[in-house]
This record gives sequence, structure tokens and C-alpha cells, in this order.
Amino acid sequence: MRISFLRVLGGTCGLLLSVVGCSNSAATSHDGSIGHGGSSADARVASGGTPGTTSSGGAAGSSGLGRGGADGAAGSGGSGLGDSGAAGGTTGIPRDAGAGTGGGGAGGVTIDGSATGGTDASIAGAGGRDASGTDASIAGAGGRDASGTDGGGGKGGIDAGGTGGILGTGGIQLDGGGSTGIDGGCGPSATAPAVTRGGQYFGFPEKFNRYYTDCSWQPSSTVYVSPTGSGDGSSSTSPTSVATALAAVVPGRKVVFTAGTYSGCFELGSDQSGTYDNPIVLVGERKADGSPAATINCCSTGRKTCINLEAADYVAVDGFELVGGDYGLRSVGSDYPADQHQKGVAVLNNVDHGQNKDPFFTGQSDWFVIEHCTGYDSGPTDGHGIYLSNGSDWNIARYNETYNTSSSDFQINADPLSTCDVYDDPECDAVAGSSTTGGRGASDFMLVDSNFFHHSKAQGPNFTSVRNSLIKNNIFALPATHGTSFWQETDNPKLGSSNNVVAHNLFITQANGDHAVQFIVNSTGNQFKNNVVVAVTISGTTISANPQGLLLDTDSTTVQANTFEHNAWISGYFDSEDSSAPYAPNANELRLTTFQASWFGAFPTGVGHDPAAFAPTATAPWLDLGNLLPEVPTDRDGAARHAPVDLGPFER
Repeated sequence: MRISFLRVLGGTCGLLLSVVGCSNSAATSHDGSIGHGGSSADARVASGGTPGTTSSGGAAGSSGLGRGGADGAAGSGGSGLGDSGAAGGTTGIPRDAGAGTGGGGAGGVTIDGSATGGTDASIAGAGGRDASGTDASIAGAGGRDASGTDGGGGKGGIDAGGTGGILGTGGIQLDGGGSTGIDGGCGPSATAPAVTRGGQYFGFPEKFNRYYTDCSWQPSSTVYVSPTGSGDGSSSTSPTSVATALAAVVPGRKVVFTAGTYSGCFELGSDQSGTYDNPIVLVGERKADGSPAATINCCSTGRKTCINLEAADYVAVDGFELVGGDYGLRSVGSDYPADQHQKGVAVLNNVDHGQNKDPFFTGQSDWFVIEHCTGYDSGPTDGHGIYLSNGSDWNIARYNETYNTSSSDFQINADPLSTCDVYDDPECDAVAGSSTTGGRGASDFMLVDSNFFHHSKAQGPNFTSVRNSLIKNNIFALPATHGTSFWQETDNPKLGSSNNVVAHNLFITQANGDHAVQFIVNSTGNQFKNNVVVAVTISGTTISANPQGLLLDTDSTTVQANTFEHNAWISGYFDSEDSSAPYAPNANELRLTTFQASWFGAFPTGVGHDPAAFAPTATAPWLDLGNLLPEVPTDRDGAARHAPVDLGPFER
């Protein structure tokens, strides 16, 4: 084995993301343009979260120090308060993201992780950790038994921050909230929202869907539907039809799709929008194992979209299986100017598959969340997994999985070729939030966190004109052709995929000559830190080093214009798109020419669905080689990172 450590390039750039406390057709839609190595697809849908009650978690200390979050509020089943949060870390970085152990009362959580109180107590809130970093979140899901049955509880402390944020000054702050129950906001996952209601996101007041950000949210009314419903919709035993319920939908209403198989395509238009305070929520009932019990088989005429949100704002779609059609969930604004973008759609816990085009698609959709969704078997008509397009800004994509896609498994394509008349103009290249109508040719302030994008039948993720964003803790694994690309489609340097933090990710290529990672065409000012980049050959059950796998592809505009620091480069080689010299690793990076499958928990030779297969074993050579980054204080499982940190998405 040959191991060499090389030196690192220059400075850092700060992202500020502070957080407090997460149709009827007719409207104009626009096609998303071609991604790098992909082809065009038109605009698409979104989904939301499931209800529950939970106490809020502790707030972090100022400047992200997190010196013990405040006690959580009492749970609904009792009166005792949760214990205070664990002590934070040093140098402005909270060891536990500054979370308080949340939400106690009956069903609360003590600092050692034990539950207190009686039956039917609410879940722990912002769910801090104990002093050792262990999750202090064991109350039952959905506000159930405080004995810990059904798991759940916070992880709310993950990425939580106080004044100044997780990252401290200039960093990215994410404030997790509590988990959820059955009747309120935040959806059924035990994962806390990345942003909680009323906070700041990249320095902007958050405008996300309240169903996602506010675990205490309750609908003002609830209507039940079924595949053959003809009742008044007042209960699950008297459901009405989907068409009747959607025709009468109003802000604040939750529409519950009872278990069963639905056939058709369902739409909400601009006159069927929710509001920031009162979202509209479409939620599917679940099976005992938490998987969707409401399945929609898409129609084969018209838009061919299972659920279409045509310029409809503040709608959440949560917990469906969507099968076939051209699109599963499609969510678009009314036009390209920023003031005509859609706002506040949440897509949570959906499983979409078998679409001709894309399982999940957005266009001109700001303040959009897609979380805990799965998309697979897309195509053959340029089927991506998740496609966010047309200059959408302030988006979150977390804990999603895609595989077996016929085109890019994950794509953010700001699409200036379609959205801009002139590229070198503020209407096209302005930073989001600096202009009422401008900035339509770039996507700014995107959080791409802890996703599992793997085994695309074509290329891996495309980040096209994506700027000022955070890409962390993801697994980008084993596409059939090239891997992750940061690039743009124009000659305007301002539209490069620039000023992003790309940290603690795993990139794996298996294709000879195709890159694992690429920065080209004025994609500059990026910080590429603490990542693991691997080139392998898979033959039957044998996995070996691949010297013909391209680890990093650059060009003359990018090779010296990005910061690469504390990365591991395994097997493979480096190359350039033009006559410029390819990248050469720095002195504090790890460069290996060999590979051992035993470095990973269970490196797959085929399609698998457990991200832990890519977790490092004790023999992995990239353990304890990185600096603790304020942008990434926890790993993809929520474990606190401790300096020196492990590279990649997992911390042992």
C-alpha cells in the first residue's frame, strides 16, 4: 500500500444559515433544460409532512456554543420538564449542535436517554444528547408510550443552534425541532426538520411549509377520502371522494387519504393554495411498518402526473406511493421571474416509481423541501430521480434515496438557457433575495444533506448553476457513467456552480474514464473538504481498485480556484477538460492507489438499500484525518463529530 499525505490550498468561505425553532392545470409550466449528460424534462410535484404533537426542544447557546440547551416544554401526558441539554463544544461549535434534551413531561427524555412519564405522552422535542453524544430521544413515535415503544424522539438536537448558529459567525446554522406524532406537524419521521418555524435560513427569514417546520401545528379542519368515498368526509368511516375534497380545500385543512389504491391524477392550482400560517396538507395513511398505505396509480392522459401542484403555494404532500405516469409529484411556479415562483411546498415520506419521466420534479419553486422520499425505476423518457429546476432557490433535500434511474439520479438545474433572455444581466445572475424578479438563472441557498443517491443507470448528480449552498453527508455511489458534476451551461462566470461547501460526502465511480467529481466552467470558490472519493471495479463479487477511474475532473477556470482540504483520494487518477494541468492533491490530503473492500461495512456488488454498507470499518485509512468543520458538526446518522474527524459521511 502506498500512502502519501499532501498539503492543502487556501481559505474558507462562510455560508450563513441561521435558524430559530422548519391544479387545475392551465397555469404556464416550463420545461427544465438539459443537464450535463442528460436531456430535458418538464416541470413537476412535491409532498409534505405528517402530524403529531411534541414539545419543543432546548435552544442552543449564543454564537453556536450550545452550552446546554434550555429545558424542553412539558409533554402533553405530564408535567415534568426534560433535563437540560448537554454541554456544548468549544471554539463556537456545539458538540451536540447546542440542542436541549427536549420535551419531557410524561413522555419526555432524561439526559441519559431514559423516558419518563406515562402512556400517550408527547415525544421529546428538540431532542438533545447526553454528555457522551448519545441521542437523548427515546419517547415513542407519535406521542405514544413513554416507555420507548415505537422509537422516535428528537434527533431534534441534531444541527440545532442558537444565536449565531451551529457554525458560529459566518457559518451555517440548522435548528432541529422535535419528532412527530400522528395529528400534528413535522411528519412521521424521527428526524428533526432542518429548519424550525420562525428562524433564519442562510440569513433569510424562513418561509418553509409550517407542516414541516412546526411540530405543534394542528389543522383547522380534517377531511377523509377513499378510492370509492361517497360520504361527508367527516371521518375515516364516512370518507368522501378525492375530487370532492380537493374542490373544497381551504388553507389549514388536512386531507387524509385512507388506505387503499387510488387511480387517477390529482391537481391543485394557484386558487387552491395554503398560506405560511395555514398550509394545505395531503397525507396518506400508513401501514404498521410506516410505509405508505395509500397508493395512487397515475392516469395515462393529460399531464400524466399523480399529484400536480400548479402554482399552488404552501401545500404538503406526505406519505404516498405514486406509481407510473410521466411524473409522480410535480410542483411548479407560474413563471420564471422570482416573484412568480411557487413557495412553501413540502414533499415528505413518499415512494415514487415507474414514472416515464421523473418521480419528483419542481420548477420555479422556492422554499421547497423534499425529505425522506424514495424514487426509483424512472424512465425511459429522461427519467431522473429528483429534479429541482428553473432557478428554484432556498430548497432542502435531505434523507432521500434514488436508484435505477435512466438519467441523473439527482439534479439541480437552474436552467438559464430556458429561464433567461440575456445571461449577463441581473435578471439572470443576481443572487436570490437581492432582486424582486432577478436571479432566475441560478439556484442559491440549497441544502443537500444525508441523501443516498446510488446505482443510476446513467449519470450521477448534476449541480448546474448552484451557488451559496451546502452539500454534506451524502453518499453518491456507483452510477453507470459519470458521477457528480458542478458546472454551468453559459459563458457568464457568475453562473458557475460556485461558493458552495461540499463536505463529508462519499463519491464512488465504477466507470473507466468517467469522473467521480467534476468542477468546470467557472465553478469556483467552492470548499471541498473531508470527502472520500473512490474509484473501483466490480466484477461479480470481486471489488478492486480501478486505476482507470477518474477521481476529479477540472479545467483552467477551476483547478486553482477552489479549496481542496483533507480529502481522501482512493485509486483512480486526475484529469483536466482542457490543456491545463489536472489537480494534484495537497499535503494534508490522503492519496492511495490501492483499495480494500474491507474498509467498508459491506461494500455492495449490486443494488442495496442500506447506507450503512458504506460506513467505514476500523481499518479504513481515512479515520481521524480531518478538521472539525462548523458546517458539519454531526454525521449522517446524527452522531456528533469529534476532532480529528473521520472523512466521509460517517463518524466512527
